[in-house]
Amino acid sequence: MCKSQKFFRTLWRINAVIILLAAGAIAVGSGALLVEVFGARSARSRDAEAGVPVAAAESNAHLSLGRASVVAGTDVMRADLSTNNESGSFSSGGYSETRNVLFIEPGQKVGRWLLPDNDHIIRYSSDITDESDHNAKRMIAMAVLVKPATGSPETSMGKLLLFDPSGKKVVEVANDVRVIHLTSLSGGELTILYERNRRLVLAAFDPGSLAKRGEQEIDIPQLK
Repeated sequence: MCKSQKFFRTLWRINAVIILLAAGAIAVGSGALLVEVFGARSARSRDAEAGVPVAAAESNAHLSLGRASVVAGTDVMRADLSTNNESGSFSSGGYSETRNVLFIEPGQKVGRWLLPDNDHIIRYSSDITDESDHNAKRMIAMAVLVKPATGSPETSMGKLLLFDPSGKKVVEVANDVRVIHLTSLSGGELTILYERNRRLVLAAFDPGSLAKRGEQEIDIPQLK
């Protein structure tokens, strides 16, 4: 056997060993990824089962109550009710959707839900606060966009709600809303800019009573 044949045979053997080692490394890495993905999903399931049980009529959703927080400037506590949706992709363990909001007041034995069910998704929420006092931020109201659980999150239409810090007073602002663009508090007036039926709408409210003061559609000038 000539020297060139010996050289190439040795080279092929080395390449075969390298390929075998690489295949083993890939197999080990894939196994570790599978363990991590399924382990994360199992951990989320255990967390949901270990948390406060939330009763829902005829629901297959894995509901879990998030950590409560105090509404700024009040003694009311608020916690989101969420569901974890598993993803079929190994690169992502799923995503969370807010289905409702629970309000708890000191001295009250029973909490209060913002929505009557968990069949809708809160796609957008915005705390509207009064920051005129730099030492203490105070919650004035909260605006949420509630959409059906089915359909595209971006193109489906929903209901725009405005409610006070305790969740007792809920105002239905509009239906057929696709997105909320802006909420603000300025000059003693609460305003919401949103999109309804492919038109921009600007609505104004009284910050105290949440009564609607006015509403107007905004014309978009044509570009030249």
